[in-house]
Amino acid sequence: MRARLVAIAAGAIVVLTGCGGAGSDPELVSSPTPALGGGFGGIPSAGTYAPDQVATDPASGLRIAIARVESVPSLAGTVTVLHFRFENPGRDPIVPRGWTAPVLTYGPSDMPAAHVVSVSEGYGAEVPGTLAPGATQELEHAYRVTRAELTSARVSAGTVTWDGDFTR
Repeated sequence: MRARLVAIAAGAIVVLTGCGGAGSDPELVSSPTPALGGGFGGIPSAGTYAPDQVATDPASGLRIAIARVESVPSLAGTVTVLHFRFENPGRDPIVPRGWTAPVLTYGPSDMPAAHVVSVSEGYGAEVPGTLAPGATQELEHAYRVTRAELTSARVSAGTVTWDGDFTR
């Protein structure tokens, strides 16, 4: 009986303290990129865009662009950060619904890049609140891939895809 209690207590200690090394950010989660789906209240028209093009929803007027791509040091090592810019040029507020992490694939075999979510670094956040008329919001999504590997890459958010060279 005593051996069983010791084993249960040891298991609880491992679960509560974790198995990783000390000094890791408990809010940092590195996971494979989630499946396609979702969008942002009236996701822009389905289609494929060049990396520098803006996707626009014909119903709401919402505009989404990849404003910047950069490699930065992170708690997860060096990551490539995609800066998504959401703009509401219309007269009515747009309520964000269902924005999910964009899927990033690269190379001739469309290798999926692992999506890095870090609350402390601001990577992987959802669009907060309502996007007021004339307002712009930027979100950062980080991936475990070097920027140099993105000469032939695809970024998909729902039915919208940006395809091309993201190193320029």
